[in-house]
Amino acid sequence: MASASNLSNWQMISGSLLGFLGIFLEGLAYFAVYRLMADAAPDYAHCFRTCIFGYIWLGPVGCHLNIGILNMSYKYLLQADPALAAEAAKPLIYAFSIPVYILLIFFWVPMIVIQFKAFNKELTPYPRSAKWFCMLIGMIPALFISVLIGPHTALGAGIGTMFISFGNAFVFGGLLVTLPSEACFERFRAKISTLSNNSTAG
Repeated sequence: MASASNLSNWQMISGSLLGFLGIFLEGLAYFAVYRLMADAAPDYAHCFRTCIFGYIWLGPVGCHLNIGILNMSYKYLLQADPALAAEAAKPLIYAFSIPVYILLIFFWVPMIVIQFKAFNKELTPYPRSAKWFCMLIGMIPALFISVLIGPHTALGAGIGTMFISFGNAFVFGGLLVTLPSEACFERFRAKISTLSNNSTAG
């Protein structure tokens, strides 16, 4: 019984650490999106970069590991006393989880909006249609599948807790599929150079 419990603990710990590392690396990948808009829209790019730092700071540790610790604590308290587990979880959620999630949203929402606007205004070498490769849009199917399977089942809960990773996979998968040719990048650089020269001359 003890060995089964230890195995379960290591599964939770390894899952938390894997999610921590995954979300951090996904956040770093957005610096590639930042570079796409840096030349044409420096104001957008600087704000987007700030949001990335907020995302990689709060997402892995503040939210993912936070919830992992809460789940592990709740698991042991539930075995001792279900009522105590419910009461103990409330202050942890209200004092630690919710404030961090609010802070994360403060960085996350502008990050999504800026990316959408940069692609929509053709401030990157990508076509305008690439604006739809958005983290939020990629999250929706994962959350829907989680509800459909059942959020209280192991599979449903697993998919539901991976909704951010599903969203990021949608973003970068879509951008890889629609990656412009080198000629498109060259035309974009020439366009930016012309606009910059005209602005300087004016």
